[in-house]
Amino acid sequence: MIGDPILLSQKDYTRAEKVLSQLKNNKIILIGGGSGTNKSELAYCLQKKLFDKNKSSFIISLDDYYTCMPSIRNYNRKKLGIDSVGLSEIDWQLIERIYEDFQNKRELHFKRVHKFLDAIEHNTISSEEIDYLIIEGLYANYLRKDYNDNFSVFLEGNPSQTLEFRKMRGKENENDSFRQKIVEKEFRVVVQLKRYTDLILEF
Repeated sequence: MIGDPILLSQKDYTRAEKVLSQLKNNKIILIGGGSGTNKSELAYCLQKKLFDKNKSSFIISLDDYYTCMPSIRNYNRKKLGIDSVGLSEIDWQLIERIYEDFQNKRELHFKRVHKFLDAIEHNTISSEEIDYLIIEGLYANYLRKDYNDNFSVFLEGNPSQTLEFRKMRGKENENDSFRQKIVEKEFRVVVQLKRYTDLILEF
């Protein structure tokens, strides 16, 4: 999502090196894990490391593929209840189309959410010159359920750890009890996806 801050550290670059060292013939990399586990940071560092090796990559963030805009997401969640939080919030049909278009070297039709504009930008890019597709987000590992040609990475971290990191990024209000319930529900869903991973990295 355009407007979300990222905080890079040496740990993120070290993690990226570890991922690259274990890649085989995989051209699609999934990065999943709980909220605030540095998924976006790892994706950026992977892209930079690949670029340094003269390899191109393209990042898709699941944050851009929620079925409703960030400005009304909490309203909808409160209206529908905490059980509405989870996999069903993502438009998997669009994500799977991008996945398959990359596999078949077709044009990628993608979107970016502008956080501060509360607007969506739609774009198209040729995939013919893209060596690697990186898909990052809470539930990215879920794609492994139906596709086994990727390298799936899970970033470990419990709700209290990730809450602290999100506060550092200015993305969390520690006094918002409903938000804390959301983080805990997301974590319960995300943990179930660990079985779809090739590599687990500690927080």
